[in-house]
Amino acid sequence: MKITTPKGYVIELSADEAETLFPGLVRGVRRQLAGLAEPAAADDEPLSAARLVRRVLRRHRIPPTQRAVYRVLYEAGDDGLDFGALAAATGRSTEELSGVLGGLGRRVNATPGIETLAEAPGVNLLFEHRESAPPGGGWGWAMRPELRQALEDLGLPWSSDSRSS
Repeated sequence: MKITTPKGYVIELSADEAETLFPGLVRGVRRQLAGLAEPAAADDEPLSAARLVRRVLRRHRIPPTQRAVYRVLYEAGDDGLDFGALAAATGRSTEELSGVLGGLGRRVNATPGIETLAEAPGVNLLFEHRESAPPGGGWGWAMRPELRQALEDLGLPWSSDSRSS
């Protein structure tokens, strides 16, 4: 195995050496290769939302900031939260929350299988956009049922956290 660094250095390793030195990288490559081996949907039909959501969650380790958003929206139930309340509940400013959601959207759109959809959904695969009722107006997010079910199937990945965000 040859690895070329950004500075152009070439590192040659056996498969065993690579696994010993970079176990997370090797696991990630194996996971991606296993995903490629999955039977493709017939005639390039879009995969179900539930299956895509599971792929998003299992693609990489879920960062603590994203787990915090999942936890807060899970606990908020079907009504969800307006954007300001979501930011406050996750301990973030609205600008920081925008960054977290941007990263989550990139995670979704880079997930294998998303290309079968007519349009890359970003966070809309996971959350439903909600307009808040007056007097506050504004907008917010609610968790889609497919995400709620996938998180329950995973054992609510934030429940083992010692921190809440």
